[in-house]
Amino acid sequence: MKILIISTGGTIASKKDDNIHLDAPFKAVHFADENLTKNVEFSFACPYTILSENMDFPHLQSLVDEIKRSETDNIIILHGSDTLAFTSSFIANLFWDKNIVLTASDKPIEDKTANGISNFNEALRHIIKGEKGVYVSYDGIFPADTITSADGLDKFRQTGKSQEKFKKAHLAPKNILVIKPYINIDYNNYNIEGVDIVLHEMYHCATVPESAKAFAKKCKQNGVPFYFVTPKSSADYETSADILDMIIFNSTLENAFARANIKASP
Repeated sequence: MKILIISTGGTIASKKDDNIHLDAPFKAVHFADENLTKNVEFSFACPYTILSENMDFPHLQSLVDEIKRSETDNIIILHGSDTLAFTSSFIANLFWDKNIVLTASDKPIEDKTANGISNFNEALRHIIKGEKGVYVSYDGIFPADTITSADGLDKFRQTGKSQEKFKKAHLAPKNILVIKPYINIDYNNYNIEGVDIVLHEMYHCATVPESAKAFAKKCKQNGVPFYFVTPKSSADYETSADILDMIIFNSTLENAFARANIKASP
């Protein structure tokens, strides 16, 4: 089997001395289980090398272009964990017809407690199965558009559902304002001038404060599309009854963000 390894940097391609910093892009391959690699023909690509907190649209476009150039549909992407949920959602919506797994590590892989090698081996196992789709390998295998960003314990959570995929699509970056609700939120702090879309997270019960609804109305009056986002399949509290037509259900914020920056091709 032919497998392309695309390295973008991240902790899985880093080492630690005084601090954690970028090192060799493909070293995870050298630590992989030989029983998994003996019948694999690897090829390698490294469109850029960054710590993933520095991910932006130009880097994302470079990754997309690298995938498009690939001579095989079997691809493992080495990525940092900080923005993994965002990148994985983009890749899941753009390349759902390929066999792709994104993976990362919680620590540099020379650390014996790191999960990077087990994550990489699990990515290999999944690729070898030959199933179409985009997944994330990080302490388990998850559909790539259903994970939220890692929490303070380095745990990714699977939630929501995979959305209907675009038939043909390309990146179409927009200026998106993302808002997280909190007690006593003051929407006067948000400037919508030049904003293309507002995505507003909901509380875990699929609720938002009343002031959010007034801000949503203001945005719509100014021609700015506004959407509340929840991984739940319904909003059952009376406080959400009058905004049902503005809610994106069954979606992580990361996947809603990705889809808002993707346009179907003619």
